[in-house]
Formats: sequence, structure tokens, C-alpha cells
Amino acid sequence: MTKATINIRRAEASDWETIINIFNEAVAAGIATDESKPITVADREEWFAQFDDRHPLWVITSDGKVSGWCALEYFSTHPAYTDTAEIAIYIHHGAHRQGLGRRLLAFADQQIKEELHFKTVVAYIYERNQASQGLFKQSGFEYWGHLPAIAKVDGEYRELKIYGKNYPSVRV
Repeated sequence: MTKATINIRRAEASDWETIINIFNEAVAAGIATDESKPITVADREEWFAQFDDRHPLWVITSDGKVSGWCALEYFSTHPAYTDTAEIAIYIHHGAHRQGLGRRLLAFADQQIKEELHFKTVVAYIYERNQASQGLFKQSGFEYWGHLPAIAKVDGEYRELKIYGKNYPSVRV
């Protein structure tokens, strides 16, 4: 068996449908998103438009096929939060447990240190999403707290756990 060729690159408009399909897998699983029903590319046009050179959207490919994505989103539009980003990672269900999430998060970490120079990166993870909590902890993110019963999804209140990482060597 040959080893898959793994690449990480900036997402393109041609990737949007696959990105949404991967997101919708998480919606169907009911553990990782705020959504209770599948979304479309049209539903997320504004979300896709937010990405720029400082706040990229990357995809990870395995043998040329998009298998996951990572977004560094604006934490807030207020200028006080210029050096803070929110991170989100989603991996195609069929590609779980292959190390792709770890590789994608390591890539984002490197880009933050070398190119993007964020001071702080925050991840919001639902309490029931143990796999994501483990991934972020293994990647040097610390548990910073929680927001109890903050989101109502499918009639159920859910808790968000907050994980964060400070980058002390960031340019100020």
C-alpha cells in the first residue's frame, strides 16, 4: 500500500462545495456545530468572503482530494482584537484518525508564528466533541473556560469549552 500524498493549500472557490459538505457531516453527527440542519454554499457566501491574507481558509488534500479544512476567522471586528483569531477545523468523516487534523493544526500553528503573527488564537468546542478537545490540547492549546448552556441546538442547550493559545513571540 502506498502512502497518500498530503498537501495543504489556500482554499479556492472550487473547494467551497466540498468544504460545506464536510461541515454538513458534522451537522449530521450533532456534536460539533451550531447548525441543526445542513447548509449550502449560498448560506455561507458572507462567511467565505471574510477570508483574506491575514485570515486564511486552508484545505488539506489527500492524493488531491480535499479531506478537511481549517479557518482562521476574525475573532471580532473591533480594532482591539486585530491580533486575535478564532480557529475552526473540520475533517471529512472518512478521513478521521489519519492524523490530518493534527497536520492541519500544526500547519496553522507554523503559519501563525511565521507569517500571520497573531498574538492569541481561540477555539470554541462543544463539550461533547471530545476528539476536537483532545486535538487542541495535544497541539498546545490550553483550556481557558466554558460558557454553560450558551447555545440552543435542536432544542437542547449546549456548553462551549474555550481553548486558547498565546504566541508570545508575535510582532507587536
